Formats: sequence, C-alpha cells, structure tokens
Amino acid sequence: MFEWLRESTWGYPIIGAIHVLGLAWFGGAAWVEDRELRAWRWIGLALMFLSGALLFALHPSRYYDSVSFRLKMLLLLGVGGNAALAHTRPRLARGVAVALWIGIIFASRGIAFF
Repeated sequence: MFEWLRESTWGYPIIGAIHVLGLAWFGGAAWVEDRELRAWRWIGLALMFLSGALLFALHPSRYYDSVSFRLKMLLLLGVGGNAALAHTRPRLARGVAVALWIGIIFASRGIAFF
C-alpha cells in the first residue's frame, strides 16, 4: 500500500520534515502559557502522531526492531502519564515534560543509527 511512497525520492523526507514541523509547532505552542494557543498545540500533536504513524507504516520491521524506537515509545507513554501530574504539581510536571521531550528527540535521532 505504501510502496509508492517508500520508493519515491521525496516522499519519506517530506513526511519526516512534517514530523519535525509538528514537533516544533507543538513545542512552540506548549512553551507559551496562553489558553488561546491550546488549539495550536493539538494541531502540532496531530501532525506529529499522524506523520509518525505514516513513517512507521513505511518501515515497520525496521522501527520495531530498533531499541531507540522502543525507547521513544516508552518516553511518549511517560509524557502521557506526566499529563496527570500537571494538575497536581504543574512546575514539576513542566520540568519532567521538558526532560521527556529532550529524551524523545535524542531517541528519535538514534532510530537512524541504532
């Protein structure tokens, strides 16, 4: 199904760029504490998850076998769990979220090499 995209010259790099754009979009909107930007955060998050799912669909066995990919997924679960902490300890949750996202970025880069 995704063979045409997998074999295209520009398909994979464009999807990867959209994935990074989603991260930047989400991160930029999340950094500012403005309730009006909440919709922008969701757009960035949707870009990340949809493009990430597409990237995974292009090379599922390569990603599944990657230790860095598995670490990234574990850290993403941590981000989800950290959201519950945000209601009770917002400052701590913000610091934990930054640390988790930094870990996610490094794990993402590791997917290409490990």
